[in-house]
This record gives sequence, C-alpha cells and structure tokens, in this order.
Amino acid sequence: MLRVGLLGDGHINGVLRRAVEETRPYRVVGAFGRKDALPGTADVDVIVEAATQQAVRERVPGLLAGGVDVILLSVGALADPAMRAELLDSPIAGRGRLIVCTGAIGGLDQVRALRAAGPLRTVSIESRKLPASLVQPWMAEDLQAELRAGRTEVVLADGRAGEVAQRFPASANVAAALALAADAWDFATARIVADPAADPTRHEIHAAGDLGEVRAVVENAPSPERPRSSAVVAWAALRALDDYARLRGFPAVSGAAFL
Repeated sequence: MLRVGLLGDGHINGVLRRAVEETRPYRVVGAFGRKDALPGTADVDVIVEAATQQAVRERVPGLLAGGVDVILLSVGALADPAMRAELLDSPIAGRGRLIVCTGAIGGLDQVRALRAAGPLRTVSIESRKLPASLVQPWMAEDLQAELRAGRTEVVLADGRAGEVAQRFPASANVAAALALAADAWDFATARIVADPAADPTRHEIHAAGDLGEVRAVVENAPSPERPRSSAVVAWAALRALDDYARLRGFPAVSGAAFL
C-alpha cells in the first residue's frame, strides 16, 4: 500500500487527505506542520507538499536528500535560481525524486513537448483573480484598501514570471509552473490582474516554438475556504498521486498514467 505524507496541514492537504481516505487504496501516515519532525523512507513513500514557498526552502531539500520522493505544489519556490539548482540539478544516487504538480494550470504537457523540439520564442501567462484574494503584506495601505473594496480592475504585476511568482507566493505558482515547463525563466512573462469579475479565476497561457503554439484558457472556481487558491488544486494533487502509484507499481485506482 502506498504510504503518503502531507507537508502542510492547511486546506488543500485537508481536502486531499479526505479524498485519499475515502476513495483511494493509499494510507496517509500524517500531516506535518512547520515544527513537526518529518518521516523518512522507513515510514513513507511520497510526501505531497502543499505548504508555502518558505516550507519548500526549509524542508524539501532534506526530504530529497533522505531519499523521500516529493510531489511539489508550491512551484513558485523554483523561481529562486539557487533553490531550483539544489532541487532539480543535483542527481545523486539514493536521492528522492521531485515531482512537480500542475496545480491550477493546464496545457503544460503540450508546452513541454514544444520545448523538447527546441527553444520557445514566446511564453506568457495572464492571471485574473478577485481583488481581495491578491492582497499582499508588501503593498501600500491604500492599494490594500482598494483591493479589499474590489470595485476596480488593477494590473498588479507585469514582468518576468519568476519574479511575479515570488511577489505573489500564494497566487502565482502557475507562472512558475509555466516558466519551468517551457524552460524559459529568462524571458517568460506573467501578468497579474485584480478583476472584480474574475469569478471563476482565469489563467490564459501562450507559448510558441518551431513546431507550433499553445493557447489555453483555464477557469477555476476559487476555494471557498482559501480564495487565494483554486479549488481544483487538491484534485490535481490527487491525480499526481494516482500517476505516482501506478508508475511505482502500487495498487491504485483504474486508469492510465499520463506523462
């Protein structure tokens, strides 16, 4: 039986835990907060991270070094070049595998296929969310008040995807996921728009290369308990767990693994 640990004890992993316990032949060994000791390979097969970018920096390197596989949802942590190098560019025998979850975005399979054929020319994403869900501690008080009032459309960021993902750590993991899929950290762009009409949340991606281009629009219902996140994220994590179980040879629900 696949043994699953959860890094982060918030809403996303709460939904995931219930789904696993009610519908899947896997065993959840526990949910681990920032002060909890983490399990090793004797106790767990894979850990699903649904915490924060800071938690990724502090805890995921140690998990991988200890041989534990990690399914990553806080993809924005990879916008930091040093962290990206530590987590992705250090193949060592016995090291755990880092598996990036698509989370709230789609179309990345085709983006990766285009990138496999050669460098891409254009990579961009525009995300529109309800204004109050985009309030950040670093914002001026008048801007925070304007967003909480939620009456006008405001462009909050328009620049490199990695930088945007770091400025909006709970809202722009999709920007980092696209830059990672396209291998385009140097030129992928992201635009964050506070939009009073953005219910559901809307992400529009564009990527173009020699073999064609991808234009995809994804609309997600915000999580009622955590509006900064899309409700679908927990289910994307469940799908990733199912693929992981099938590829590792554990009992899983019927279906095929998609890569």
